Amino acid sequence: MIALFYQGRKQDTSKVASQLIPVLRQQGYDVLIIDSRSEAEETPDPALKGCDLALVLGGDGTILHAARLCAFAGIPIVGANFGRVGFLSELEPGEILSELPHYLMKDRSVWIDKRAMLHAILDQDGKQEEFLALNDVVIARGTWPRVVEIRVWVDDFYYSTSYADGIIVSTATGSTAYNMAVGGPLMHPQVQNSVLTPIAPHLASDRSLILSPEANIKLQIFTGAQEGVFSADGQMNREVKNGAIISVHKSQYVTQFLRRRPPTY
Repeated sequence: MIALFYQGRKQDTSKVASQLIPVLRQQGYDVLIIDSRSEAEETPDPALKGCDLALVLGGDGTILHAARLCAFAGIPIVGANFGRVGFLSELEPGEILSELPHYLMKDRSVWIDKRAMLHAILDQDGKQEEFLALNDVVIARGTWPRVVEIRVWVDDFYYSTSYADGIIVSTATGSTAYNMAVGGPLMHPQVQNSVLTPIAPHLASDRSLILSPEANIKLQIFTGAQEGVFSADGQMNREVKNGAIISVHKSQYVTQFLRRRPPTY
């Protein structure tokens, strides 16, 4: 069975999906159709457990959404780029019909690109919420242009206090996203480490820190009179109150991309 993710609010992906579905069915594949128009809260579909592959039509945001769902089921992903950047995608729209058979048959040219993910717990008001992220977890100030205070612990040892707009905890995959935009380091895609990067810190000495894959990170935000913001992959967002605690560590789940391009691409 093939899981077909597409961005329903975009006419081009809807059109291609409607063309692909009968073609795949004629070739004998069952198709599970998932409209990713709401890239936000998600509950894994039990039917995904029966899928062999996920074909994702959309930009990097759609792929991030699909990655979190597919990780629970251990399904590899082939992304077709219908977005602006396409960092995570493998195919261009015009290549789908000609190239897809290679991935479906898993011929010798296909290899699995495994990417580390993050598990985050938001703890506030006596409640806990859990999140899975492929790119990053962010804790930051709200709408007021005032720095917040964020205390950082690594493996239960106090590390530092940042006075900044916020802090990003990023995977290697996410190192080319928000982390890069604020001057954080780029990491090789297969690196399992995470990187902690302050956003517009008050002190120039407050720099990025690359952590071991086993590191457990705890962040506590002090926002004063305003409320802060928590975000996982830029898609699952929460308001956070003064004193909220965020715990982050490497997830047991990984995102698997099927590739034919060389690893150096």
